[in-house]
Amino acid sequence: MRSLPRMLAVLVSMLGAGSGCAVSDQTSAANGYGAVAYAASTQDWRLRWQATDPQRARQRALADCAASDCRVVLEFGPGQCGTLALNRQGGFGAGLGDTPAVAETAALGECQRSGSGCRVAPAECNR
Repeated sequence: MRSLPRMLAVLVSMLGAGSGCAVSDQTSAANGYGAVAYAASTQDWRLRWQATDPQRARQRALADCAASDCRVVLEFGPGQCGTLALNRQGGFGAGLGDTPAVAETAALGECQRSGSGCRVAPAECNR
């Protein structure tokens, strides 16, 4: 598991213009749930994983997001990984997969459909 300070530094440097944060709820990873919330107006985003249930993952991601137009753009369950990619035009892509690499590739592909210069946050997994 990545250390929180290192992970936050990587996310800030990778996503640049948008502000975001990835935070674990530290429940049993095998039974965890995750969600990604995103606000188009500010490119603010939040990634929560290892929540005790899907509703808690959604609620925590939305509560942590600073913009009024935040909405859940991805939910992922036990054994799954999720992430977000942002582009220079204000678009995004959400990625889901069985491994971090699959989730990151999916997010990048979706992001590139709406613009260029996509940057992908490291995926987090419920394991």
